[in-house]
Parts: sequence; C-alpha cells; structure tokens
Amino acid sequence: MPGRCEQTAAAPEQSPSSTTIAPVSSEALEDTLGAWEPTVPDPNEFDEQPAVNWVDDSHAYMANQAQSLTEWMDEFFGDPEYNLEQAESLLRLELIDDWETEDGHDFKIRLRGKVQLPKISRRLNLVFSGEESDLDDEEDRRVDDEIGLQYEVREGSRSRLDLTMGISGSKPKPGIKYRNEGPIDDKHSYRFIERVQYSDKEKFFTITQGDLNRVIDDNNILRWSNRAIWGERTDGVEWRTRLSLRQRLDPEARRPIALNYFAAISGETEPSSYVKNYRLGVLWRRQVYRDYLFVELEPAYNYRRKEFEDNRRSVWSMVVRLEIALQRDLIRKR
Repeated sequence: MPGRCEQTAAAPEQSPSSTTIAPVSSEALEDTLGAWEPTVPDPNEFDEQPAVNWVDDSHAYMANQAQSLTEWMDEFFGDPEYNLEQAESLLRLELIDDWETEDGHDFKIRLRGKVQLPKISRRLNLVFSGEESDLDDEEDRRVDDEIGLQYEVREGSRSRLDLTMGISGSKPKPGIKYRNEGPIDDKHSYRFIERVQYSDKEKFFTITQGDLNRVIDDNNILRWSNRAIWGERTDGVEWRTRLSLRQRLDPEARRPIALNYFAAISGETEPSSYVKNYRLGVLWRRQVYRDYLFVELEPAYNYRRKEFEDNRRSVWSMVVRLEIALQRDLIRKR
C-alpha cells in the first residue's frame, strides 16, 4: 500500500480550448485594493448656484434703489417711525396752525423724536410724543403729547423689539412694541408694527399698523397703510385705511419739494359699526432757507360724522406747519 500522503493525485487533463486562470497571491490582491478608494459624492453637486452675473447685479441695484427712495421719502416727510429707528438723536420742533371750517383755528407746538442716553445705556432712548408718533397725519395726532422711554431689547436684520414707558400726566404707561420691515421684491416693501400698552385712562389696548409700498418710478411711491386700535375702552376696533402717493419734485434741487396725495377712510365697529370720516387731501412740503427748516401746507376735505347718530357733514381743513429738525448730522439722501 502506498504510504500516507505520499502520492499526489494527477491533475486532470485540460482541453486545448479551455482558458487557464492564474492564481493571484494575497500580497498582489492587497496592493491592488489598497490603491483603490471609493468616490465621495459632492454634496453641492446638484445644489450649485450659477455664478453672479449682470442679471443679479441689476436685481440688487433695483432693490437698493427702491429701498433708498422709500427711506428718502420717510426722512424728508419726517416719518415718525423712521425717526425712531435712526441710530442718532433726532428731534423735530413743530409750530402748527390747524384750521377747520367747523372748529376754527387751533395753534399748537409739538416736540417729537428721540434723544439717546448713552451714559445710561446705548439701548435706551428718551422719546417725545409717545404713541402718537406712530400716526402719520394731523387728524391722527390730535392727542395729548407725552414723554417716555424706549429700551431696545433685540434687533435683527428685519425686526426689532422694544420696551416702552410713556408718562402722560403723573401716570406711567408701560408697553411693548414689535416692528418688522423689509423689501419684498424690486418694487415692493412692507412694514408691520404691533404695540401693546397699558394706561390708567385707556387700560390695556393694542395698535396694529401695516404699510405696503410700491415704487412706481425714480420719484414716485404708492403706499397703502392700515391701522387698527383695540382695547378695553375703545369703541370696538377703531380702524383706518389710507392710500397715498408720494412724489418727489426735482430731487437735485438745493431745496427739495415733495407732495403727498392721500385718501383715507376711518371708522369704528362698536356700539354700531360705521364710517366716521372720508378724507381727501394733499400735503406740500419743502425745505426753506436752511436744510433743517421745513414748511408744510396740508389742505383737505372731510366728509364726516363724529357719532353714529350725527348727520354727515362736509368740513374743509388747512394745516400750516413750520418744522425745525434738530439732529447732529442732517443728511439729505437721494
């Protein structure tokens, strides 16, 4: 018998047509696999944005121009919200003669705006005229002036949150105010303001205001403004909607002139829902003599009734206003 493991079985014969596969050593296999790495997918392969070109530049330019024109109008017309949002102190002293065919002349002096208090806090401002600073025509501003404090809690790219403390007489008026504004597209921008306040006279109340702007061309802006006041002692919701066309005349002139054509409707919902006033008018405003001096003429027609039981009456009005802008650096934006 042959010995254990001494004989090797003969390899089977291969046909001439068969292919012989040479064995691959483990060392060669490791070298081959070691040089291979899986392809890592690019996470931005399908999210790549096209390179910035003239279309993007034109879009950005138009958006900036629209925003600049809106800011120019707000600054030139002395928009109260624009004044309160500026980084520097700004006060406006107004001498006003408010005349109506029904009530005659009413002469008054008003100081509105804000003064920074950096020695106390950079977030704290002394504010004049309080809540009526949010209102944008003489009819809305017929309330008692007040003085107060405004503390900036938080500010983002589009929004801002403030705590307020008004003082009217001897009673404090604590409140909170939220603002959100910015561009929508090349021609449209918005502003939303919500305010909640408490006063000894009115108790808790809220003021909601929304503005929508549309740039028509380089010198004209259309603004649709809506406001609602609701509280414990209001006549339901006291509302107002206003459409205005702001027009800049000869912006390169040494003393710019601007016009504001407006139509407004106001009313209340309780105890009976009715429209109190239909108002049409125009406001003419111009710088005179110095950059900080402004003159305004505001003729208007009112078709109103003060109470639900009253008959509606036609009332003409004329407001003449001399304004002195008091600020550290007065910059006329174009």
